[in-house]
Amino acid sequence: MAQFYGILLILFLASHSQTAKLRLQLMWRSFKCATNPDYVSQYKCLILEADRSLLTTEINYIQDVEKYNATFKLFMPRKPNAKYQKVLDINVDICQFAKGVHGHRFMTVVIKAFGKQGSQLKCPHPKGLYVYPNINIAENLPAFLPETEFRIEMNFLTTETHLVNTTLAGFLYDPQKKRVKGI
Repeated sequence: MAQFYGILLILFLASHSQTAKLRLQLMWRSFKCATNPDYVSQYKCLILEADRSLLTTEINYIQDVEKYNATFKLFMPRKPNAKYQKVLDINVDICQFAKGVHGHRFMTVVIKAFGKQGSQLKCPHPKGLYVYPNINIAENLPAFLPETEFRIEMNFLTTETHLVNTTLAGFLYDPQKKRVKGI
């Protein structure tokens, strides 16, 4: 009988988390980029204005990059003092990840958000203009995430130097509960 209730609880939680995923929306507050001028001549990091849920990035690499890594850090507020605490810190070898050799589930979510342009993250990474339009991270977020503020740091780097450093701030909210403030 205990197993039956356990299964019911698991089914309830799974269906509830899917409902949560459908109702929560993501809104970006800021998107900042810093690039290494030895590797990048021009760049744009934009939050699209319509609903502030999509990002677009354009980067013009002036050098080939043979091998590089991506780091991804997620910070969320820690109650009761609401200071941000690092909850995720991942370092991925993009060359191995592109080959499917090594991967991390959360980085897979990030790469999916890039859509078809995610295939541009490969090795070697030839010089040229790379455009990543309409990056939609919200579509690929896990259903269990709560309404919360968060900050993301994502950096692309070689063994010698950084290529692109990004910092994003945003929040997940339920539009049915309240009107969004502080945009």
